[in-house]
Amino acid sequence: MGGGIALLILVGLAFFASLAFTGFMRQVGVSDVPNKRSAHSAPIPTSGGVGILAGLGMCLLALPYLLPELTTVRETAPFLSLIFAVAVLGLTDDIFLLKSGMKMFLLVIMAGLAVWVIGPADLLPTGKAGLQLPFSLAFIGSVLWLFTVTNGVNFMDGSNGLMGVVMAIASFALVGIGFAVGAATTSVLALILFGSILGFLPYNFRPKAQLFCGDVGSLTIGFTYAGLVLSMIQEADSAAIIYAGPLLILPFLADVLLTLLRRAVKGEPVLLAHNTHLYQRLIRSGRSHMQIAWVYGFVTLVLGNLVLIALTKGWMSSPWLLIALSLVLTGLYAVLSKKLPN
Repeated sequence: MGGGIALLILVGLAFFASLAFTGFMRQVGVSDVPNKRSAHSAPIPTSGGVGILAGLGMCLLALPYLLPELTTVRETAPFLSLIFAVAVLGLTDDIFLLKSGMKMFLLVIMAGLAVWVIGPADLLPTGKAGLQLPFSLAFIGSVLWLFTVTNGVNFMDGSNGLMGVVMAIASFALVGIGFAVGAATTSVLALILFGSILGFLPYNFRPKAQLFCGDVGSLTIGFTYAGLVLSMIQEADSAAIIYAGPLLILPFLADVLLTLLRRAVKGEPVLLAHNTHLYQRLIRSGRSHMQIAWVYGFVTLVLGNLVLIALTKGWMSSPWLLIALSLVLTGLYAVLSKKLPN
């Protein structure tokens, strides 16, 4: 079987498995009861992320038969096991509402284990040279990357289509980057993640969402994406990808981190659940869920193409592109923040 056909089959399998199981969870899943932090007013089924997990699982079972030349399952088995452990944690939280402290502690542990089995990003490109980080600093930074992205994606699963659209685009861009730098194994896993997210979108990316991902899906997507970035750095032996990872999801990172900074400056509890993310304030100002999803998705699409161009041009050999774009989004956040309700 040709490699192209096998990849198409994998995407189709991920999509339809996710579509079917997500539809099942719409009927039997846990309902999200709205509260003052919610962006919706009526109970909506959650735990749709079980479908995404099903898409990942089905494709991993089929992978040795479709692409036997890849040693994906054997080499990445520890990380893949941790993905499913994070999913179980998310589903448990969806059903039983774990204490936030316990949930955060377990996520830190799983992030640490993931970095241990994948390997930390220990080289920061700084132009012609590179800054070699001590193992301890590289390990802590990589754990922080995994933890931040996992929680950041989870925070953004509150508006119709927003999380799914952005992470589908970012995952697909990661596929292109992986093939461009010779990281075939990581690219295939990113492609499976992309197909699984696509199967969820028909239920969520609509004016009236039929269900949300829940922690089981959003934690899984964030953890998988962040881990694949680290894995791609190791597989391709390309430190430049360390900047590509955050660039692809910069709209999410900017919203999450700048909102936390804003709350800290105002003396508000940083870790307490809230509804003051930029996208939530945009909804309260009258923008529709779909408008917000399209805008965040468009910015992510632009960034994905820019990263691919930057890699081919050698612009990712220094942090300046990431710094410049971060400053642009920070400025936009500051301008919008002044005009929006708290």
